[in-house]
Amino acid sequence: MTMNRRTFLKNSTLAGAGLLISFHVPIYDRRAILAGVPDANPAQSPEQFVPNAYLRIDADGTVTVMCPRSEMGQGVQTIAAMLVAEDLETDYAAIRVEQAGIDSAYGDQVTGGSTSTQAMYASIRMASTRALGMLIAAAAQQWGVEPAACHAEKGVVYGSTPDQKLTFGELAPLAAQQTAPKMPKLKPVDQFRVIGTRKALFDSPEIVTGKALYTNDVRLPNMLYAVVERCPVFGGSVASFDAAKARAINGVREVVQIDAGIAVVADTTWAAMQGRDALQITWDEGKAAPITTDSIQQQLIDKVTTQLADDKESPDAVTKLEAIYQQPYVAHATMESMSCVADVRTDSAEVWAPTQDRRNALSMAAAGSGLSGSKIKLHIPLLGCGWGRRLNCDYVKEATQISKQVGAPINLLWTRDDDLRHDYYRPMSYHVLRADLDAEGKPLTWRHYVASEAIGGGSSEVASGASSLPYKIRANVRASSLSLGIPVGYWRAVFNTNTAFVNETFMDELATAAGKDPYEYRLSQMNSKRMEAVLKLAAEKAAWGGPLPAGWGRGIACYASWGASYVAQVAEVSVDDRGVVHVHRVVCAVDCGIPINLDSVEAQMEGGIIAGMGMLFKHEITIEKGRVEQHNFRDYPLIRMDEAPAIEVYVVPSTEFPTGIGEMSNPVTPPAIANAIYAVTGVRIRRLPMRAADLQ
Repeated sequence: MTMNRRTFLKNSTLAGAGLLISFHVPIYDRRAILAGVPDANPAQSPEQFVPNAYLRIDADGTVTVMCPRSEMGQGVQTIAAMLVAEDLETDYAAIRVEQAGIDSAYGDQVTGGSTSTQAMYASIRMASTRALGMLIAAAAQQWGVEPAACHAEKGVVYGSTPDQKLTFGELAPLAAQQTAPKMPKLKPVDQFRVIGTRKALFDSPEIVTGKALYTNDVRLPNMLYAVVERCPVFGGSVASFDAAKARAINGVREVVQIDAGIAVVADTTWAAMQGRDALQITWDEGKAAPITTDSIQQQLIDKVTTQLADDKESPDAVTKLEAIYQQPYVAHATMESMSCVADVRTDSAEVWAPTQDRRNALSMAAAGSGLSGSKIKLHIPLLGCGWGRRLNCDYVKEATQISKQVGAPINLLWTRDDDLRHDYYRPMSYHVLRADLDAEGKPLTWRHYVASEAIGGGSSEVASGASSLPYKIRANVRASSLSLGIPVGYWRAVFNTNTAFVNETFMDELATAAGKDPYEYRLSQMNSKRMEAVLKLAAEKAAWGGPLPAGWGRGIACYASWGASYVAQVAEVSVDDRGVVHVHRVVCAVDCGIPINLDSVEAQMEGGIIAGMGMLFKHEITIEKGRVEQHNFRDYPLIRMDEAPAIEVYVVPSTEFPTGIGEMSNPVTPPAIANAIYAVTGVRIRRLPMRAADLQ
């Protein structure tokens, strides 16, 4: 393991009577999600440890692991605790997990791209193994024996005689003086006792009893509540405003202008919202006022039409296929809307930010407060869902600007309406796919033309996954990124959601044109052993080819987001006379390398399947006169409990390095269901979200 300037030995120090183990987290980030800001660690009191990547063992035997990634329900804190319990040979129930602060020793701290498990796996295991070696060395020194004569179990080091028994807490002071093993051998997979088991989320008891801390649970002396009225048109600004009626509302304390709009500050959220409703604002709508969904769609069509001028088909083609796909803007609609608590003082600030990007949050807090990052203490509470929305920290800047102006702690609340109309949306996209088949139905060409709006990576980002087919097909991909004037951002699996749908529904069209079974056709073209295994497993567990009730159909799809974890799904559906699709069952197989927590793997697959159904059936942001037309769940509905299918998840046993699970199943669900709909109706779904009228 590569060590940076904070080497293990240098950072193994006595802290009171405890042992502090620090370690470097290698960077496994395959894409730049957001540009980082320079290190700016919050000031700490002398009694606190620097918020670095470290493992701490206190004199009372408490084991604390600092988690460098944000917990938003995906179970990253549970994984951190399981890794420590495995290699430190301590009791899982005795471990505490805390959210780490910002430090370059962690490398990338962005919670996104399904990279958290990959980033923590080797680092936490190595740190735990080294710490165990130091504890055993301390016990051996005290007993005057060789370390090989000692072993650890459940937080206790044992020697060769019955009287040789010391707890980790008892050993902590002496262990801190030991030299850390340079490259200890990690425990082999066949000796795992914790990794690969099932654990409930580490903080489940606190969540269900209401003890867990989310942003809106923070209470500070003299704290006020704020809401912001933002221009309904993208990029618009305040021309003028009259706050007289707002100030007359009982409980309203201040009305201030910030970069995003007009903030109303009050004793309660209700008073703040009433005050906002009473504001009279004249907006400068700016350049985006003429924008509509149709105008954006036409720009994408025009760009792809230009690309098609250079299209070349195979001279040996016997069958030629073309399919056109349209996918909309999609909102995050996190269960917890955006929020932030900020207490900005003259020379310091304290901020509670539910963020997926600590550095970006600190940067926004610095921008809003006018303070340097070193003057800001950043707390990371639990996140009520993220989905990529909390990579953008506009709400942090808003809260700090308001707190600075009013001179008091502020709890900034976004309503659901705010959240839907001022999001960073998954981009709209337009695709044309063409393919040529030979006389046997084998693909000779696969041409994918796509236009969308990149978030930060240009045309290559727009084409994510488009050329990484798991088949013996060489894809020719032409991608264009346009600047369309709409705020766009990372959304669970991002462009993989666009790509998986078009790739896997088009693959089904190739199978149909070739006169082949969709599952068998995929197998015949498969070029990935691991994808082949999950495809076979899903088909086997779903009894592919077996009997179904009358009017039912099966569909199949497979995909690997970020080229990491391999997922295949089989969906079973029926369609009623109104064109309403009923999804009865989804069978999912996943290969994510070594599964750390089987319970989390299954939960993430299940949640992703529900999210994928939302993409297929419901999710769409539309724009008219530069404004988002959706306001709440009444016009941006989610999948409800009575619409959820029976879900079966099967995890492939593996000794491969663990990969992510958070963004792996939702891209696969829409094509699997769409292909099942075709099996029932003979209608191809090429525009999302689909509508019942498409099937009537």
